[in-house]
Amino acid sequence: MPSLRNVAAPYWGEFIGTLVLTVVGLGATAQNLTNSSSHKTEAISSSVAWGTGVTLGLWVTEHVSGGHINPAISLARLVFSGFPLRKLAGYVAAQTLGAFAGAFLVWLNFSASLADIKHKDPGLHPATGAFITSNDVWPGLINEITASFVFVLAVFAISDQTSQAKNIAPLALGLAFAGASLALSSPLQLALNPARDFGPRVFAAFVYGLNVFADHSFYFWVPIVGPAIGALLGGFVYEWLVKRDAEYHHQLEEGHA
Repeated sequence: MPSLRNVAAPYWGEFIGTLVLTVVGLGATAQNLTNSSSHKTEAISSSVAWGTGVTLGLWVTEHVSGGHINPAISLARLVFSGFPLRKLAGYVAAQTLGAFAGAFLVWLNFSASLADIKHKDPGLHPATGAFITSNDVWPGLINEITASFVFVLAVFAISDQTSQAKNIAPLALGLAFAGASLALSSPLQLALNPARDFGPRVFAAFVYGLNVFADHSFYFWVPIVGPAIGALLGGFVYEWLVKRDAEYHHQLEEGHA
């Protein structure tokens, strides 16, 4: 009979992996926000940092939990890869709590610099840009769906048992994440990960107020719904189109089709 520690290990893995992802990504975002000399390279440095965070998070947790560190990927794995439904809620909770904890650590590290950012208008405090994504609703939703589709398509392809990139999956997926983010990011970035935005957004609500949820016409739902839709599309395209076509051609080459 498995021990409590063994049962909890995948959830702890998702918590810690998402925490690592968030600390690296939000840390770079906070550094850009508080360093006036970095604005010209902000998009590049943030995208590279988030890609690096994905790689490090996967290295930490891949062998323990499968390395989802993203509720959208857990959802796509549930639909297309046989991920158990009984684990979904626990994975999503662990990922979101990991992102919340990561936001707290970044805030501790940059609290003095963030406090120096002046809040002149009655609206959203500008320091929240270190923690949340933002855009107009419909352009943001399209960006989230498109970028998540590209990223999760790469996730399924790279993690496939027949993929030559499987042995370097964390590096390859970090590169894929950075590429999707750099190509399609809004001025305040893409999430591509519901936990990456919602966990830090909840933390920001404690520090800067509940208007982080009302910002940009209640934009908070976009980084949740957009990545989920994109992930399902990416999983569908790979499993039902790319993979099946590849298997058919492989059978043709072996003379079994």
